[in-house]
Amino acid sequence: MKRSSDYLRDALEAMGDISQNQKAKKLGISSGGMSMYLSGERIMDNYACMMVAQVLGLEGIEVIAAAQMEREKSEERRAFWEELRKKLGVLGLAGWVAGAALLAHPEAAKAIGINDLSKIDNLYYVKSCQSNYGQDCSGKFLRD
Repeated sequence: MKRSSDYLRDALEAMGDISQNQKAKKLGISSGGMSMYLSGERIMDNYACMMVAQVLGLEGIEVIAAAQMEREKSEERRAFWEELRKKLGVLGLAGWVAGAALLAHPEAAKAIGINDLSKIDNLYYVKSCQSNYGQDCSGKFLRD
């Protein structure tokens, strides 16, 4: 799995041919901080993770989860962040597959009201749950 510093490297590359100082400024971090993040001496804070994700066009929680996984000392907590990252990867793949299906079958897109496929810039996966008999989605009973 990618480390938070890998996401930062990807973001720096995506920012193109500007100086490291300009890149750090656009990310809202100091040049020294960026250097420590890249070397692994420090792990990015949530703000830096969000800025990196924004540059890469990712959901911020993906980069935050990578940083939290590195930061955690407890094996149980590290496992939680690792599991979340796996779930995020599956959801991203599901969105990609759905987008590919719409592009491959324009009539399906038109059936759901999308007439111009070039205007689709984001696909979102929404998990829905319908409770039965006063239970929440996990099967536990809700309080009255």
